[in-house]
Amino acid sequence: MADAPATFEAWLDETFGRAVAGEHYPAFVHRDVRDWPEPVGDHLALAWLTRLFENPSEELRYFSDAQIAAGLWELGPSDAHCVYNRDLPIAGRLRLIRSVATFFRDFFDPRCLPKLAHLDRDVTEPLNGICYMWWEVITWGWAKDDPDADRLKDADLEVMEQVLELPNPACQESALHGLGHMVRHSTRAAGIIEAYLASADHPPELDAYARTALSGCIQ
Repeated sequence: MADAPATFEAWLDETFGRAVAGEHYPAFVHRDVRDWPEPVGDHLALAWLTRLFENPSEELRYFSDAQIAAGLWELGPSDAHCVYNRDLPIAGRLRLIRSVATFFRDFFDPRCLPKLAHLDRDVTEPLNGICYMWWEVITWGWAKDDPDADRLKDADLEVMEQVLELPNPACQESALHGLGHMVRHSTRAAGIIEAYLASADHPPELDAYARTALSGCIQ
Protein backbone atom coordinates (compact mmCIF):
# COMPACT_ATOMS: atom_id res chain seq x y z
CA MET A 1 0.00 0.00 0.00
CA ALA A 2 1.37 3.41 -0.98
CA ASP A 3 1.91 6.28 1.43
CA ALA A 4 -0.96 8.70 1.96
CA PRO A 5 -0.86 11.82 -0.24
CA ALA A 6 0.89 14.65 1.56
CA THR A 7 -0.65 17.61 -0.27
CA PHE A 8 -3.96 18.55 -1.85
CA GLU A 9 -2.40 18.36 -5.31
CA ALA A 10 -0.98 14.88 -4.64
CA TRP A 11 -4.38 13.75 -3.32
CA LEU A 12 -6.11 15.06 -6.45
CA ASP A 13 -3.67 13.22 -8.68
CA GLU A 14 -4.02 9.99 -6.70
CA THR A 15 -7.82 10.20 -6.68
CA PHE A 16 -8.43 11.32 -10.25
CA GLY A 17 -5.18 11.08 -12.20
CA ARG A 18 -4.70 7.38 -12.79
CA ALA A 19 -5.37 5.66 -16.11
CA VAL A 20 -8.82 4.09 -16.36
CA ALA A 21 -10.16 1.32 -18.55
CA GLY A 22 -13.72 0.63 -19.66
CA GLU A 23 -16.55 3.05 -20.34
CA HIS A 24 -18.55 3.01 -17.14
CA TYR A 25 -18.86 1.66 -13.61
CA PRO A 26 -17.63 -0.75 -12.37
CA ALA A 27 -15.09 -1.47 -15.10
CA PHE A 28 -13.08 1.70 -14.63
CA VAL A 29 -13.26 1.76 -10.85
CA HIS A 30 -11.80 -1.55 -9.79
CA ARG A 31 -8.13 -1.63 -8.89
CA ASP A 32 -6.11 -3.98 -6.75
CA VAL A 33 -6.32 -3.11 -3.07
CA ARG A 34 -2.52 -3.14 -2.98
CA ASP A 35 -2.58 -0.08 -5.24
CA TRP A 36 -4.68 1.95 -2.81
CA PRO A 37 -2.80 4.62 -0.86
CA GLU A 38 -2.99 4.95 2.88
CA PRO A 39 -6.06 7.05 3.73
CA VAL A 40 -5.48 10.67 4.63
CA GLY A 41 -6.55 11.91 8.04
CA ASP A 42 -10.16 12.97 8.37
CA HIS A 43 -9.18 16.58 9.02
CA LEU A 44 -7.37 16.68 5.67
CA ALA A 45 -10.15 14.82 3.86
CA LEU A 46 -12.66 17.36 5.17
CA ALA A 47 -10.59 20.32 3.99
CA TRP A 48 -9.63 18.81 0.64
CA LEU A 49 -13.12 17.57 -0.29
CA THR A 50 -14.58 20.96 0.58
CA ARG A 51 -11.97 22.71 -1.56
CA LEU A 52 -12.72 20.34 -4.45
CA PHE A 53 -16.50 20.64 -4.27
CA GLU A 54 -16.44 24.43 -3.91
CA ASN A 55 -14.18 24.92 -6.95
CA PRO A 56 -14.59 21.86 -9.21
CA SER A 57 -14.02 23.48 -12.59
CA GLU A 58 -10.61 24.74 -11.54
CA GLU A 59 -9.45 21.72 -9.56
CA LEU A 60 -10.60 19.06 -12.06
CA ARG A 61 -9.62 20.85 -15.27
CA TYR A 62 -6.79 18.44 -16.17
CA PHE A 63 -8.75 15.19 -15.78
CA SER A 64 -11.00 13.33 -18.22
CA ASP A 65 -14.65 12.56 -17.52
CA ALA A 66 -13.80 8.90 -16.96
CA GLN A 67 -11.00 9.74 -14.52
CA ILE A 68 -13.25 12.10 -12.59
CA ALA A 69 -16.09 9.60 -12.42
CA ALA A 70 -13.77 6.82 -11.27
CA GLY A 71 -12.42 9.01 -8.49
CA LEU A 72 -15.88 10.08 -7.36
CA TRP A 73 -17.08 6.47 -7.18
CA GLU A 74 -14.25 5.70 -4.78
CA LEU A 75 -14.84 8.67 -2.49
CA GLY A 76 -17.90 7.05 -0.91
CA PRO A 77 -16.14 4.16 0.83
CA SER A 78 -13.02 6.21 1.55
CA ASP A 79 -12.42 9.90 2.25
CA ALA A 80 -16.09 10.95 2.33
CA HIS A 81 -16.51 9.18 5.67
CA CYS A 82 -14.79 12.13 7.34
CA VAL A 83 -18.26 13.66 7.76
CA TYR A 84 -19.00 11.05 10.42
CA ASN A 85 -16.00 11.97 12.57
CA ARG A 86 -17.54 13.68 15.59
CA ASP A 87 -14.14 15.02 16.64
CA LEU A 88 -14.23 17.39 13.65
CA PRO A 89 -16.05 20.74 14.05
CA ILE A 90 -19.69 20.49 13.08
CA ALA A 91 -19.39 23.75 11.12
CA GLY A 92 -16.78 22.18 8.85
CA ARG A 93 -18.80 19.01 8.35
CA LEU A 94 -21.90 21.01 7.45
CA ARG A 95 -19.90 23.18 5.06
CA LEU A 96 -18.66 20.06 3.27
CA ILE A 97 -22.17 18.68 2.84
CA ARG A 98 -23.46 22.03 1.57
CA SER A 99 -20.55 22.34 -0.86
CA VAL A 100 -22.13 19.50 -2.85
CA ALA A 101 -24.77 21.96 -4.08
CA THR A 102 -21.97 24.02 -5.62
CA PHE A 103 -20.41 20.90 -7.12
CA PHE A 104 -23.67 19.97 -8.83
CA ARG A 105 -24.31 23.53 -10.02
CA ASP A 106 -20.81 24.22 -11.34
CA PHE A 107 -19.82 20.75 -12.51
CA PHE A 108 -22.56 18.17 -13.05
CA ASP A 109 -25.15 20.62 -14.39
CA PRO A 110 -22.97 21.84 -17.30
CA ARG A 111 -21.05 18.59 -17.86
CA CYS A 112 -23.65 15.80 -17.69
CA LEU A 113 -25.70 14.98 -20.76
CA PRO A 114 -29.35 16.01 -20.33
CA LYS A 115 -30.66 12.45 -20.17
CA LEU A 116 -32.14 10.17 -17.52
CA ALA A 117 -29.98 7.34 -16.23
CA HIS A 118 -32.83 5.26 -14.80
CA LEU A 119 -34.15 4.82 -18.35
CA ASP A 120 -30.73 3.92 -19.73
CA ARG A 121 -29.66 0.51 -18.44
CA ASP A 122 -26.35 0.79 -20.30
CA VAL A 123 -25.20 4.16 -19.00
CA THR A 124 -22.04 4.85 -20.98
CA GLU A 125 -21.54 8.48 -19.94
CA PRO A 126 -19.26 8.25 -16.90
CA LEU A 127 -20.39 11.50 -15.29
CA ASN A 128 -24.08 10.71 -15.73
CA GLY A 129 -23.63 7.42 -13.92
CA ILE A 130 -22.02 8.86 -10.80
CA CYS A 131 -24.34 11.88 -10.85
CA TYR A 132 -27.36 9.58 -10.75
CA MET A 133 -25.94 7.40 -7.96
CA TRP A 134 -24.45 10.23 -5.91
CA TRP A 135 -26.58 9.84 -2.79
CA GLU A 136 -26.05 6.08 -2.70
CA VAL A 137 -22.28 6.44 -3.05
CA ILE A 138 -21.84 9.36 -0.64
CA THR A 139 -24.39 8.84 2.12
CA TRP A 140 -24.21 11.75 4.53
CA GLY A 141 -27.75 11.77 5.92
CA TRP A 142 -27.63 8.64 8.08
CA ALA A 143 -25.38 9.46 11.05
CA LYS A 144 -27.83 8.02 13.60
CA ASP A 145 -25.45 7.94 16.58
CA ASP A 146 -24.15 11.45 16.04
CA PRO A 147 -25.63 14.12 18.34
CA ASP A 148 -25.67 16.37 15.28
CA ALA A 149 -27.36 13.73 13.08
CA ASP A 150 -30.45 15.86 12.45
CA ARG A 151 -28.32 18.82 11.36
CA LEU A 152 -26.34 16.63 8.97
CA LYS A 153 -29.52 15.12 7.51
CA ASP A 154 -31.15 18.54 7.13
CA ALA A 155 -28.06 19.85 5.31
CA ASP A 156 -28.17 16.83 2.98
CA LEU A 157 -31.86 17.45 2.24
CA GLU A 158 -31.16 21.15 1.70
CA VAL A 159 -28.61 20.23 -0.97
CA MET A 160 -31.02 17.82 -2.70
CA GLU A 161 -33.65 20.56 -2.78
CA GLN A 162 -31.20 22.97 -4.41
CA VAL A 163 -30.06 20.37 -6.94
CA LEU A 164 -33.68 19.70 -7.84
CA GLU A 165 -33.89 23.31 -9.07
CA LEU A 166 -31.04 22.96 -11.58
CA PRO A 167 -32.04 22.91 -15.26
CA ASN A 168 -30.25 19.71 -16.27
CA PRO A 169 -32.71 16.78 -15.98
CA ALA A 170 -29.81 14.51 -14.99
CA CYS A 171 -29.33 16.62 -11.85
CA GLN A 172 -33.04 16.68 -11.08
CA GLU A 173 -33.15 12.91 -11.45
CA SER A 174 -30.19 12.56 -9.08
CA ALA A 175 -31.90 14.66 -6.41
CA LEU A 176 -35.13 12.69 -6.77
CA HIS A 177 -33.13 9.48 -6.45
CA GLY A 178 -31.61 10.65 -3.18
CA LEU A 179 -34.91 11.95 -1.84
CA GLY A 180 -36.62 8.68 -2.75
CA HIS A 181 -34.29 6.85 -0.40
CA MET A 182 -35.17 9.23 2.44
CA VAL A 183 -38.95 9.64 2.21
CA ARG A 184 -39.65 6.79 4.61
CA HIS A 185 -37.46 8.44 7.22
CA SER A 186 -38.16 12.13 6.59
CA THR A 187 -41.38 14.04 6.05
CA ARG A 188 -39.26 16.90 4.71
CA ALA A 189 -37.99 14.69 1.88
CA ALA A 190 -41.56 13.86 0.90
CA GLY A 191 -42.50 17.54 1.06
CA ILE A 192 -39.67 18.50 -1.29
CA ILE A 193 -40.85 15.97 -3.86
CA GLU A 194 -44.48 17.08 -3.50
CA ALA A 195 -43.45 20.70 -4.06
CA TYR A 196 -41.52 19.63 -7.16
CA LEU A 197 -44.56 17.82 -8.55
CA ALA A 198 -46.74 20.86 -7.87
CA SER A 199 -44.34 23.24 -9.63
CA ALA A 200 -43.97 23.94 -13.34
CA ASP A 201 -44.44 21.19 -15.89
CA HIS A 202 -41.76 18.53 -16.11
CA PRO A 203 -41.04 15.96 -18.80
CA PRO A 204 -43.40 13.01 -18.25
CA GLU A 205 -40.47 10.70 -17.53
CA LEU A 206 -39.27 12.93 -14.68
CA ASP A 207 -42.79 13.38 -13.36
CA ALA A 208 -43.23 9.61 -13.24
CA TYR A 209 -39.86 9.18 -11.55
CA ALA A 210 -40.75 11.80 -8.93
CA ARG A 211 -43.95 9.90 -8.12
CA THR A 212 -41.95 6.70 -7.77
CA ALA A 213 -39.52 8.50 -5.48
CA LEU A 214 -42.41 9.76 -3.39
CA SER A 215 -43.56 6.19 -2.86
CA GLY A 216 -40.12 5.24 -1.55
CA CYS A 217 -39.83 2.44 -4.09
CA ILE A 218 -36.73 3.83 -5.74
CA GLN A 219 -33.73 2.09 -7.27
